[in-house]
Amino acid sequence: MAANCLLQVERLSIGVDARHAVSDTNKPLLAVDDISFTIRAGEIVGIAGESGCGKTLTALSIPALLPEGISCVSGSIRFDGVDLGALSPRELTPRRGKDISMIFQEPMTSLNPLLRVGRQIAESLELHGDTDRTRVRQKTLDIMLQVGLPDPERLAAMYPHQLSGGMRQRVMIALAIVCGPRLLIADEPTTALDVTIQAQILRLLRRINRELGVAILFISHDLALLSRVCDRMLVMYAGKIVEEGAADELFAAPIHEYTRGLIGSIPDRGRKGMALVNIPGKVPSLEELGGIRDGCPFAPRCYTAQETCLTHFPKAATLNAQHRVHCIHADGARHG
Repeated sequence: MAANCLLQVERLSIGVDARHAVSDTNKPLLAVDDISFTIRAGEIVGIAGESGCGKTLTALSIPALLPEGISCVSGSIRFDGVDLGALSPRELTPRRGKDISMIFQEPMTSLNPLLRVGRQIAESLELHGDTDRTRVRQKTLDIMLQVGLPDPERLAAMYPHQLSGGMRQRVMIALAIVCGPRLLIADEPTTALDVTIQAQILRLLRRINRELGVAILFISHDLALLSRVCDRMLVMYAGKIVEEGAADELFAAPIHEYTRGLIGSIPDRGRKGMALVNIPGKVPSLEELGGIRDGCPFAPRCYTAQETCLTHFPKAATLNAQHRVHCIHADGARHG
């Protein structure tokens, strides 16, 4: 593993239970197909793509929280050199929250509606061995202040439904960082928030990264948002990583047609009056993917696809130290 590498995902594939798979080859249908990436300590890495591309399943696989019927079928996930897949549930449980923590997309379905928010934060500390009630209470109030929740004494006594969406998301962040994790996984943490609150949450996550040194894996369908907060970005389509690179470069000079389409569909003042890019079609279902498993999954929607794209998924072309793309047209874009 490379120096300073905190997380190493290598050739990971995630499939549905064979009982639910429909395949002429009797192989499980893959929701995530042979992906590899790393996250260095203190780095913010984003994963972008439409719904159904495998972003959330990739995130859930790291702390072993995949739903029933979905599992890692091959590959490895190493955290600080330790193969997480080789750990028993008993060995893995203490790492959740302590080493690896997660901010889920919907606070209202993630927070316990029957528990006061202060108690929920305190429980996380207690589960990881802090039994001093006075210290736990103080840590709870301190972390609420740290994530920008005013008057923590009052808010700690409230239930989730009594808080605004932005405050609930801050409670989720407090829960995620209160035990001092080294990796924070944020799954669409700003989706349901208005743009003002969204900007506040992004600033908060950047501050957590900068001041606490927490590495962040940020999941979003919004490339513009990721380009503002991430060091590097991965673009996923139908379970595969199709392009990756430094966030500013990827946003400024995308190579893969899917990345170009995502960026071109973002409203921009500089293109006022110009039509937004329309990507035809939709993300294929798992059953549809089974028919094009060996090819580029984006080929049926790609304006520049060739016959070989339907039968061959190209190896990664390295454009520079960080920028890699899986596309047959990449040779004409090499630089650096």
